[in-house]
Amino acid sequence: MNPSTALRTGGRLLWERSASVIPLYLLVSGLYGIARVPFLLAGLLAVWYLAAAGRLEPFVDALRRLGEQSAPTAPDATDVERVAPELGEAVAGLLTPETIALVAVGGFLSLLLAVLVSAVGNAAAVGGLYGLLRDEDGVRAGVDGARRYWRSILGVRLLLFVALAAVALPIVGFFAAVGGYLTSAVASVSTAGTAPSWAALGAGALALLFGLLVGALLVAAVFVLFAFAEQAVVVDDVGAVEAVRRSVRFPLRRPWDALGYVAVAFGALVVSGSIGGSAAAFGATRVTALVGAVLLPPVVDGFKTALYAERELPATDVSRPEDRLRSAFGGGLHSVGKFVRDRPFANLASLVTIAAGGLVGWRATSSLGTSIPIGGDVGSVFGSFPLGTFFNLAVNNWLVAADLAYGGLAVGIPALVGLAFNGLVVGAIGGVFDPVAFVALVAPHGIVEIPAIVVGGALGLRLGGVVLGVLRGRRDGDDVAAAIRRAYRVLLGLVPLFVLAAFVEAFLTPAIASLVLGG
Repeated sequence: MNPSTALRTGGRLLWERSASVIPLYLLVSGLYGIARVPFLLAGLLAVWYLAAAGRLEPFVDALRRLGEQSAPTAPDATDVERVAPELGEAVAGLLTPETIALVAVGGFLSLLLAVLVSAVGNAAAVGGLYGLLRDEDGVRAGVDGARRYWRSILGVRLLLFVALAAVALPIVGFFAAVGGYLTSAVASVSTAGTAPSWAALGAGALALLFGLLVGALLVAAVFVLFAFAEQAVVVDDVGAVEAVRRSVRFPLRRPWDALGYVAVAFGALVVSGSIGGSAAAFGATRVTALVGAVLLPPVVDGFKTALYAERELPATDVSRPEDRLRSAFGGGLHSVGKFVRDRPFANLASLVTIAAGGLVGWRATSSLGTSIPIGGDVGSVFGSFPLGTFFNLAVNNWLVAADLAYGGLAVGIPALVGLAFNGLVVGAIGGVFDPVAFVALVAPHGIVEIPAIVVGGALGLRLGGVVLGVLRGRRDGDDVAAAIRRAYRVLLGLVPLFVLAAFVEAFLTPAIASLVLGG
């Protein structure tokens, strides 16, 4: 198979089998919710400790005084200069050995979990893609792949880390030597009081540039040599060491295919960077996250899997785009209603969790007795035509719901933590703002957005229940695959709701709040 055919197969996988491919990549993204749990818990424990030690109140007071100096009237320079040191001291008071230790331990545990879940997620993704190439159920193949191949793919990741470290250490040593040489040259010149040797300094600078070039090429070479190791694990059903060996031999046995991969990988980086730059210029940076999560990776991974396995996607009938869109989002709305009716306990548990988090957050901050004023022109907080903000809000909220849903595969724990944390943040903000202002700024879009988030969390709790049934021997992989597909249909139905909520928040909420607050 030539690279162009493999690339076309990668595109066809996303376009023709999106109902199987996109859930797998949302699953990959959602699994990272598991990794965030230790860090979030550590952060909450740190905040609790600071509140108990009386260190949180000075920080909130400093924020309140800073807010009092903001618009609608211009702040006096002396007032700002007086508040700034107080804010700095309050921030310094938050950085205690206990809070630093908590955050450091939580971050380390989250990093370890991120490495683990990335292996599980990639095993599911590559396994699902290869299953589709064999004309199998992609989601079911992904579930089997996650169970069967995650250890080997984790081994591949560890071997990649070792290889990168082996390349990086000599490069770091080289930079240290050149840096020491330049430092000594400059120091000797300043001591002797003579003119610097521009030839020596130029040679040192050229050495640094040469080291950067060689280092970049070596790192790129390592990634190219490891590029097909995960595909080898799944396609050839081999362990980590043998998979790496076969991946290293791939450029030697099929050099033109390897060059095709390099071209496609470089093109993907260019496309990703172009989309990111355009989105940033447009003010819609979260669009980049959507593209990077569920659009580009399936095409690149599908290309690699098809190229390595030398398989094309079997032909299938594809409906017209308008029919597919109608079925996806119209049928998705129907699935949302059906899920709410059929799973009342999961939805109630999700609602109770986010409400409990909100209550705890509100009680924690309202007890401080501090009220931060709403400053500035509320009506123009997002600008005169906040189209970028609209896209950011819609994409971000949908991705949050998807992460809550698929993160729930870890027996529902990440979904519970995510729901409680979101509620906690909203409640904590509500506790330090004027109640009327808070309701005016949240209620217009919140009546749509919050129920949609609750449904996303309920999906996570439901998926967690299915996985728990598997652990108890009452369910199997077919049940997990079916639950993943159902969750995807419901998530598609949440898209119109989040779009509506984002439109209200970006275009209407500021105007409504301005009318209510008289600003």
